[in-house]
This record gives sequence, structure tokens and C-alpha cells, in this order.
Amino acid sequence: MVPDLSRTVAIALIAAVLTLGLVAAVPVNSLPFFSDDTGPTDIEVASLERLDAGCKESVAQYSGTQNGPNGSYTTTSFVETGSRNASLSAWAERTSPTGAEYSTFDVHVESHRTEPANTTCDVGIQYRLTVETSGGGDDGLLPDESGLSVRFHENGRYAACASSSSGDFGSACRGVEGPPTRTWANATG
Repeated sequence: MVPDLSRTVAIALIAAVLTLGLVAAVPVNSLPFFSDDTGPTDIEVASLERLDAGCKESVAQYSGTQNGPNGSYTTTSFVETGSRNASLSAWAERTSPTGAEYSTFDVHVESHRTEPANTTCDVGIQYRLTVETSGGGDDGLLPDESGLSVRFHENGRYAACASSSSGDFGSACRGVEGPPTRTWANATG
């Protein structure tokens, strides 16, 4: 017996509509082999080292920011403190919502002095600060776009930025100079 062509077409259309309805109801990233990759959700200060102190002309020989393994970011910089004996503190906060594909963080270095400021030169501290990020979605076999940027601030002023991303996000450090943004916080220090 030859199946009725109109019945076969009708069954195929019903199957197609049901499949489309199922796919529309389930986000593509929750299907097998797809990823709902997100940027990291947490950041913490891993280390803060005081390298040297003194006049800027003789102490501030190097500054830079680099990405390290496992979500670590290190910046080496000179912060003007007004005193060789000033102390430094550092804390970090997330400035993007949890689950964002592109995560943003602000890291703050603050100086604290108890003596009068030196007036003969720009006195400060050369330091190295490392932060580590964690959390976020898994890459899966077919990852989607994700990334992060970490902005560093010294005494409330923009100092540096580091970023990494996959897909079309590109570098988010261009044009980020300015005051810290304060939206979500999970500070550690």
C-alpha cells in the first residue's frame, strides 16, 4: 500500500511545528553541546606588594598591567602618597550584573599617610597588585562570546585597565578612563 502523500506532508508539518515550538521554548544555550558562557562573577585581591618608596623620578621606573594564568591580572604602578611611610590598601568590586556575558570590575588602591606631605618632590610608592577572578559560565563545546575588563584606580583616579574576551567583544579598555562606576559590589580586600 502506498502512503497518502497529503497525510505524509501533514505529519511532517506537524512534526516541524512541534520541533520549532520546543526549540523556541528552550534557549539554544541550554541545548546539548551549546554554552551559555558568561564572564567571571567574582574578583578578589590576591596580593599587594610594596616594591619601593621615594621621589617619583627615582622610584617609578616601570609601570604596566598584564593578564596572567587562571584569571589573574597584575599591575605594577607608582602612586603618589606624599610620604615614604604611607600605607596602601586595595579592594575590588564587580560593576556588572551577575550572569553578564561581559563582566566589568573596578580595583581600588588607596594610600594613607599620618605625617605631613613632602614638598621637595612627588613622593610615592611603587607597588605590584595582583587580583584573581573566578566564577562564570562554562565554555562548553560550542562557546559563545564572553569577556571581562578590570579597571585599576589609585586614590580615586583611573590608572590602568586590563581585558580579555572571546568572540566579537574586542578590547573594552579603550575609552574607559574616568571615575569608577559603582553598580554592583562584592568587595574583598
